Amino acid sequence: MVVIKPTPSFYNDDQLSAYLSLLGLSAIKGQPSLANLNKIVRAHLMTIPWENTQMHYESAGHMDVAPQAIYKRAVADRAGGSYCFGQQTLMLGMLLAMGYRAYGCTGRVNTAPEPTEVDFETRSHLVLLVQIPTPHLAPTETGNETYFVDVGFGLGIVRPMLLSHGEEMPGLFPRERHRVVKADHPESSLDTTDPTTVPFAEEWRLEINMARNGQELPQGTWRTLYQFSLHQYYLVDFEWLSVMVQSNPKSLFWNHLVVVLYTPAKGDSAEVGEEMGVKVMMGPKVTYREGGKLEVWKELKNEADRISALKEYFNIEYPLDAAVNVRNKNGALGPQSL
Repeated sequence: MVVIKPTPSFYNDDQLSAYLSLLGLSAIKGQPSLANLNKIVRAHLMTIPWENTQMHYESAGHMDVAPQAIYKRAVADRAGGSYCFGQQTLMLGMLLAMGYRAYGCTGRVNTAPEPTEVDFETRSHLVLLVQIPTPHLAPTETGNETYFVDVGFGLGIVRPMLLSHGEEMPGLFPRERHRVVKADHPESSLDTTDPTTVPFAEEWRLEINMARNGQELPQGTWRTLYQFSLHQYYLVDFEWLSVMVQSNPKSLFWNHLVVVLYTPAKGDSAEVGEEMGVKVMMGPKVTYREGGKLEVWKELKNEADRISALKEYFNIEYPLDAAVNVRNKNGALGPQSL
């Protein structure tokens, strides 16, 4: 069992208040319960976009995921969001400021094309482990529960998930389910037949019952999204891993400008309920998916179209001349700048 001790946050009380106000959750301040953790995750996903536009439309081409930088961008300036390292850094600091016990650990994304295979990248993803303070436990909770939280995977889990072998929960779309299981790395040299070695080799996998094309897999078949260990990583690790990700020509973020933002489903409020839709900008289009329906909201012919769509659908604003920064990059739309 993991026991997480209380840890001071790198955000102050005023910053927590501003964050909760942005999410529309000021009333839950000082109440770090599981129910409120669900509300925070949900509201965060629907308020702060998962995106990497700074890499493509800013001259520095840098995703600054330091705590104060991501706070300024996402909360103070309301200028956009980040990818996993920025999103999860912000979430970690705010959960600690709320009174949750939490820390960050890292994972390897599975890039294998076949559902039943694994081909892991290096550690390029950030996962949060969270525990509920004793005074705020629900009657059904013992205090030994650990939940993992991930607002930084784009299209991943949309609520806290109990860290328990075989645990399943519904995903965002019909028939979609996620499962978490214990697993060793397939290339591990550690002998897990020796019980004393198991704690050093044991990791966890987040799985989904859907193929990459969105089709449901046969009953009992699961595709691994990523695998993570429970070893703690720190802010300095997050920043250096982010540098590695954004400077790697093989990475998704190097080759594509991507934006994901969740939205309340029709007739559902932002604070309660389970139904959500999701807006996605990837390549030359903006799509929206809710339930089993996928709609193309806008076709993007050039950078002017994309810059306009960023403002219209995701509230991320860049001047038209920012297109010069994406010229000759893999993420550019077509041969023209505008």
